[in-house]
Amino acid sequence: MYCGFKRNLKSDIKVAQFAGYVSEHSAYHHGEQSLASIIVGLAQDFVGSNNVNLLYPSGQFGTRLQGGKDSASPRYIYTRLGPMARSMFREEDDRLLKYLDEDGQTIEPEWYLPVLPLVLLNGADGIGTGWSTSIPNYNPRDVAENARRYIRGQEMQPMVPWYKGFDGQIQRVVGRNAAADKGESFSESGAVNIIDERTIEIVELPLRKWTQDYKEFLEGLMKPVKKDQAPFITDYKEYHTDSTVHFIVTMPEQNLELAQQQGIHKTFKLLGTISTTNMHLFDSDGLIRRYSSPEEIVQEFCGKRLEFYQRRKDAMLADEEEQMRRLDNKVRFILMVVDGELAISNRKKHMLQVVLIIIPLPFFAPDGVSTELLAQLTLHLLWTVFRELALEDFAVLTCLRDLVRMPIHYLEYGCSTLESSK
Repeated sequence: MYCGFKRNLKSDIKVAQFAGYVSEHSAYHHGEQSLASIIVGLAQDFVGSNNVNLLYPSGQFGTRLQGGKDSASPRYIYTRLGPMARSMFREEDDRLLKYLDEDGQTIEPEWYLPVLPLVLLNGADGIGTGWSTSIPNYNPRDVAENARRYIRGQEMQPMVPWYKGFDGQIQRVVGRNAAADKGESFSESGAVNIIDERTIEIVELPLRKWTQDYKEFLEGLMKPVKKDQAPFITDYKEYHTDSTVHFIVTMPEQNLELAQQQGIHKTFKLLGTISTTNMHLFDSDGLIRRYSSPEEIVQEFCGKRLEFYQRRKDAMLADEEEQMRRLDNKVRFILMVVDGELAISNRKKHMLQVVLIIIPLPFFAPDGVSTELLAQLTLHLLWTVFRELALEDFAVLTCLRDLVRMPIHYLEYGCSTLESSK
């Protein structure tokens, strides 16, 4: 993401080419094939992948048919920054980040701090030395609402995993892992309809159960378990696309009745579980910590995010006040010329420079306006600057300064979370 922001990647670029750029500008020490896989993963948006893809998938980046394994070669697909990239990673925060150094080369920050915790929006699954983690996806609107509740001092609402485009059901399992520090369990199920006494229609699969894998499962049901036994199903037809599931399964009438007795979702393996008992993450200090609930992650994240907003607010306020001081000096200078207190016509440059040094207008130099340039200004130019810049900009900066001085928990975090939840 650092290299995408650095390049201002608004137009398509080949994934292979972008991988090379990232390798060069971030001192990446691993193979470019693994880097290309990361880029592809950031752009995937099929059901069961990202709720918020930070890169845009221009081409075949994988589908739910094979869980992303059917993505094309990095040489033939393109990407760019997604529409949510800069909404999540605000440009105003860039100068506040701690950038790393690799043999004298400035590379990516130690960490980014998005508007909302991306680990809850897109989930995480991984394994490391002595540790593993498994975090489900959650609805960005639910996460944003809990962030607002946190800054208002209200109790957060328990969240249920949510996957964009998933048409099945996810329900909390009551009674399992009852202890507050052990996490929760959720049951998830696909969607199936009974067409007639011999036919069913499967229109959704459990999460992370890919269409091709399920097709192989149905192929197995068409084979008899024993030589003298008929297969459980007689036929199936496929009508799905790369983003939807649609199987029509035919079987003997008695087998459908048996499936209903045993549970049709269980018989056709349309059930799954989601657990929050293994949520391990690095905190802002780089230490591994176990979290018992997504709300706990939101709470810790919001504390750090508000701290960062205060730093951003202080920097913005300092900038606006400095600009106001500079503009105030420009207005004073222009008015002195207009009122006849300072004559610049027919005066030698070095004499005008001496006068400007005596007059306390210290904020010209930081703005790049030197005494040599001022000595060349004509009265006509001063009037133009006065009309178009001085009074109008001074009023605008005054309003902006007053806006930034508002309480941070209403001004900054509420607005940002609202924008990200749209």
